Amino acid sequence: MILQEAMDDFLFQKQLAGLSPKTVISYKESISLLVRFMGTDTDLSKVTYAEVSKYIMHLYKRPLSRATVSTYVRNVRIFLRWVYIEYELPFDPQKIKVPKSPKKIVHIYNDTEIKEIFALIHTSEPWITARNRAVVALMLDSGLRQSEICHLLTDNLDRSRMVMKVTGKGAKDRIVPLGNFALALLDDYFSQCPYKDKPYVFCTRRGQALTNNAVRLFVNRLQHKLPFDLSSHKLRHNFATNYCIDHVRQTGKTDVYDLSILMGHESIETTKKYEHFAHEIIAAENNISHLDMCLGNGQKTGRG
Repeated sequence: MILQEAMDDFLFQKQLAGLSPKTVISYKESISLLVRFMGTDTDLSKVTYAEVSKYIMHLYKRPLSRATVSTYVRNVRIFLRWVYIEYELPFDPQKIKVPKSPKKIVHIYNDTEIKEIFALIHTSEPWITARNRAVVALMLDSGLRQSEICHLLTDNLDRSRMVMKVTGKGAKDRIVPLGNFALALLDDYFSQCPYKDKPYVFCTRRGQALTNNAVRLFVNRLQHKLPFDLSSHKLRHNFATNYCIDHVRQTGKTDVYDLSILMGHESIETTKKYEHFAHEIIAAENNISHLDMCLGNGQKTGRG
């Protein structure tokens, strides 16, 4: 089998597995670079560790960010691992080292910033304003993705247990929490929405299911009104980090395993970065300044 055929088969299998079109496109973009570099007609027996290493070095020479290179290499390793299992390769792709992405600090919104976010959500249509406030609340307080917001069904809101069933990546269902404030915003939206008989929670001005693009556009417009960064993904980041912070303060542990379930992560390693962010914040806030103790106003300037 040649490399191009293997890629086509891999992408087809991912589609059959129910992966979102966005995820399949991401795989295609990454793997196509490898296929073009090595040659579409290259036999799988020629896909060696040395040749793949040359491809990775080629990526470093391109004007790509470290995060992008990491994504490309990670996707290629997933693809080659699949080829290794389904067909045959001269080496185990597990040997491929994925470059570490640069560490970025997640901006955690303080109480004033959260109030500012909701205060600035405003449109000419009161029911659209109510809808957008409810959408932001569910991303910030329940960790929902854009696509999960758009596919959320009214029948999947469980008011008695204060939870929701959402459909995440790979068409996998999971249960997530529903806060009292978010529920109040949902009820405000339901009371004003002119479309009462729709199966989905959120709809457009014309009564159709809300789309990812519509959410992205209104969040972008909101971002331009704020003095700090805002995006759907940053709201989800805040949910995850605050989950860890709040649990450490209340119980002394982060419950990162439970968080990985709530976030819909396939690997707990993906979730652990939020645990690290949370501990960074708590450590900084709990720091005892030695200079303040020994040289601060009203404090002794020596130890004896």
